[in-house]
Amino acid sequence: MITAIRAMFSSTIGKFLALAFVVLVGIAFALSDVTGNSAFGGMGGANVAKVGSENIGVGELRDRVRQTFDQARQDQPGLTMAAFVESGGLDQVLDQLVEGAAFDQFATELGFGVSKRLIDGRIADLPAFAGVSGKFDQTVFENFLRQNGISEAQLRQDLRQQLLAEQLAAPIARMPRIALGMAQPYAALLLEQRRGQATFIPASPFAPTADPGDAALQTFLSQNKTKFTVPERRVIQYALFDSAAVPVPAVTDAEIAKVYKDNAAQYAASETRRFAQVILPDQAAANALAAKVRGGTSLAVAAQAAGLSASTTGDLTESAYAATTTAAAAKAAFAAQRGDVVGPTQTGLGWTVARVEDVTAKPARSLAQASEEIRTELAKNKANEAIVDYYNAIQDAVNGGASIEEVAADRKLQLVETPALLPSGQAPGQPAFVPAPELAPLVAQAFQAAGEGEGHIATIVENEKFAVYAVKSVVAAAPPPFAQIRADLLSEWRFAKGQKVARDKARAIVKAVEGGKSLSEAVAAAGPNIGSVQPIGGRRAELGADGKPVPPELALLFSMAKNSVKTLEIPGNRGWMVIALNNVQRPDPKAIEPQRVAAIAQPLAPAFGNELIEQLAAEAKRRVGVTINKDLVAQLRAELTGNAPVVE
Repeated sequence: MITAIRAMFSSTIGKFLALAFVVLVGIAFALSDVTGNSAFGGMGGANVAKVGSENIGVGELRDRVRQTFDQARQDQPGLTMAAFVESGGLDQVLDQLVEGAAFDQFATELGFGVSKRLIDGRIADLPAFAGVSGKFDQTVFENFLRQNGISEAQLRQDLRQQLLAEQLAAPIARMPRIALGMAQPYAALLLEQRRGQATFIPASPFAPTADPGDAALQTFLSQNKTKFTVPERRVIQYALFDSAAVPVPAVTDAEIAKVYKDNAAQYAASETRRFAQVILPDQAAANALAAKVRGGTSLAVAAQAAGLSASTTGDLTESAYAATTTAAAAKAAFAAQRGDVVGPTQTGLGWTVARVEDVTAKPARSLAQASEEIRTELAKNKANEAIVDYYNAIQDAVNGGASIEEVAADRKLQLVETPALLPSGQAPGQPAFVPAPELAPLVAQAFQAAGEGEGHIATIVENEKFAVYAVKSVVAAAPPPFAQIRADLLSEWRFAKGQKVARDKARAIVKAVEGGKSLSEAVAAAGPNIGSVQPIGGRRAELGADGKPVPPELALLFSMAKNSVKTLEIPGNRGWMVIALNNVQRPDPKAIEPQRVAAIAQPLAPAFGNELIEQLAAEAKRRVGVTINKDLVAQLRAELTGNAPVVE
């Protein structure tokens, strides 16, 4: 139902490896093959599960669900918590936590372990904790944990489980190959062909035209709250600042003179040369080649005659050339004239014969001549330092607890307040609102912020433009006022009523077919406003070809028993379909060409690896023992969907 949820819980080494440290998933981890964590404590002593010697508290599960929901919402901004939970999000997160805790204990029992040093190394490698230099920054690390409400111990436990998974589960999952005999039944399944019939019963012709009144529509709204719920919105306060607004100290003559003095060699007279050269294995061969070149033969031709090739250097200083040859060779080469042949000279690689191809002399530059270049470079450096200092000062202020109003007033920045925004930047309450371009990265971060009133800094343009911001208020996901959506409610109510009539007609058609009538006869007997009977079918291997979604009617057709008939509801109260399967043709597995079987066997390996990992996870749970408090899970489900008080 929700692609973002399905994607989050898929993994090349098994579903139970997909949840470790959900706050970092998509932000820092380059891989998704990680396990869950069970280091958090429960709230009020209430535990939703006992896994071996560990308990999973309701508070931990609640936090994990919310973190995973926030991650899923980055891919699907309109997703609500109720829709996330109803689509299996809560169950998936609980499964991940249970399996992660069981796997941790199981791996430890088998003798696997993770050292503190290994975890330290993994933390240092995470891009989320890198500072301006690109290396691990302790301040960035601490700020990240604080902003996301996560302790260092919790992070380390997550990473421990990830590393255990890499040690034990990953090798098991990488099944190298599958025997052709094992692949034959799967090949036959993919080559299977099915033929059937389908008809569509639309809901709209059967929808009532009457208005049932406010009471009925209110009841309908309470039964379909998720469909009409507007996702969570946030009001954001922010103030922009950039390098142009930051005062930069002027460059002084004394600073220019110091740079000139400290880099005297850079401004002194210099000479670079480019050489064509050949390296030979012995002196006799080098002497012979040098004689040919001095006699008028080109260096390239002489080298080719000796079974070698000439190479050309870049423009090198004497010291640079000496680094690739010897000091004596470099001295001789820089004493020669353009076109002269130098050598042979002995180097570490053999005997070198070189020809001076080009000489570039760079005259010395005086302080006056170099001043403008130095001034420009110093001004650029000072501007960069100024924006970094300015940024750090604001970061220190918000880390110290200063409100965004205080920061803006202190720095004389213009404070802007947005209307209540969705993650997309749109404002449902103000359709005419057009978000400013700089809001895109800011809004994305604001929906990851821990809570209201906390200051944060967002990068708008790398190294140039930034924003200090805070979430002023959070508008919880809820349906709009009844009067505002009454027309939509009435339309959906009518479709829902028509859907029930369409369902009854679909069931009557199925009953008639099961009683011996053909699908065409059953459709004709069902009355008007029903679509004609159409043939459907194809080959199983063609389903989802080229990445296209599989039509629901074909997906159902390929899961049915031969000569059976089924109903299929069309989402959105748009009608029902009746599907009848008439013919199934599957080839003899042993008669399929070996080349085709081999082609099918290769992509099957990851699926077998996943199955092995799932078996490993099941064995881990069996060995450590798992008990689930289903009543407490049901209470939390009701809380998260807005149908119950908060569980404590």
